[in-house]
Amino acid sequence: MIIVQQELIGSLFIGITYSISHVKSVLNTVLSFKLVTYLCYLKISIMGQENINIGLNPEDLKGKKVIVFFFGTRPEILKLFVLYRILKKSDEFYPLLYNTAQQKISGDILSNIGIHPDITATEKPNRSSDLNELIAHLLNDFNEKFGEKSPVKKDNLHGIIVQGDTASAFAGALWGFLNQIPVFHAEAGLRTLDKMNPFPEEFMRESVARMATWHFAPKGINRDNLINEGIKHDKIFVIGNTINDAIFTLIKEKKIKEPAQKNYILSTFHRRENWGFVSDYAKILNTVMDDVEGYTEILHLMHPNPLIQRSFDEVMNGHGHKKLIIMKPIHDYFEMLGYVKNAGCILTDSGGLQEESLFFNVPCGVLRKTTERPEVLKKNAKLLPIEKPVITEFLTEAIDYRKVHQSKYNYTYGFGDSSYLIYELLKKFYGIQTEYSFM
Repeated sequence: MIIVQQELIGSLFIGITYSISHVKSVLNTVLSFKLVTYLCYLKISIMGQENINIGLNPEDLKGKKVIVFFFGTRPEILKLFVLYRILKKSDEFYPLLYNTAQQKISGDILSNIGIHPDITATEKPNRSSDLNELIAHLLNDFNEKFGEKSPVKKDNLHGIIVQGDTASAFAGALWGFLNQIPVFHAEAGLRTLDKMNPFPEEFMRESVARMATWHFAPKGINRDNLINEGIKHDKIFVIGNTINDAIFTLIKEKKIKEPAQKNYILSTFHRRENWGFVSDYAKILNTVMDDVEGYTEILHLMHPNPLIQRSFDEVMNGHGHKKLIIMKPIHDYFEMLGYVKNAGCILTDSGGLQEESLFFNVPCGVLRKTTERPEVLKKNAKLLPIEKPVITEFLTEAIDYRKVHQSKYNYTYGFGDSSYLIYELLKKFYGIQTEYSFM
């Protein structure tokens, strides 16, 4: 419980033009636990001294291993929230959620799954897509949030969890390494062996591997990649992919929202290495429905990047195909999974959609030169160049794939217990008795 003294509440409202009597009246009528919590999370100045992480109570952390989750993008949140829930309920660990806000939608996604961050990175003025600025800003923010003015200092931290290959994961791992805090890398060992594809993710995950203490790999091939890079085999654990944990959980909780449409082509296109091909891809989408049958329409989720939007607008010029529907990005993951589940085929350069399409056995055209998930190429996916004849042929083949593969779910990435295995492995790392004797 967060306890806020009357003097603190009064100080929160210093400078507001209302009278003291009016403030008391407002407090008596509308002050609630949620309001107090919200105010406590704000970075505020009280009596001239800056207070950091005012909502965190060091007493709550006593006797537990404090593990910080550094994240800031949708994939990280979705692949870590089940593990966070497990640690939150545990007697051994106290998980702290640190939202870097790398993607502005991260707060909305957390809210949708009923989770609130303990710490949110300070908003960077004149925010841009420059990764140099973002990483430098995050490293400084980590120092500030766990600095001398914070009730939870870096010396109180027992471990750091990062996921995947984002700038948030890279910055979190680097900060942990430099401060000699154990770093645990979820979804370790994915490789294309081409540092420019995808850019900069391939470099990010390779770098995290050098800084991580333990590595949680989805598949055997990911373990082999790490061993080939010199990582000791006893630091690597093949536990599956936590994306299946997330999907199984949302199915169990009946949170997936399926759209009324079915058997459409779902399309996304956003990666940096593909920015030079946006116009070509837009032209293909605008004409391919004249050459394939068996689909109701194309639903293209437009990325908010102005460069991508402008290229699409120039190609369409107000005359888009009647069966090409341009939609805004779907931030609600429950809704997004519904669109994946009901699709007849997917065209994408996204990494996450390769995994989600495999779970639901939906054919997936991967619009990349290579993929760090080669296991999908043996299942439902195929690498595609940005060329209309090849894409048209794939869309035709995909219709037959859907007819043959009627299995409801695909378990390539596990049976939904990957997060629990990580929990047990964390206990092993800290010398806490585990339920699994083989550990």
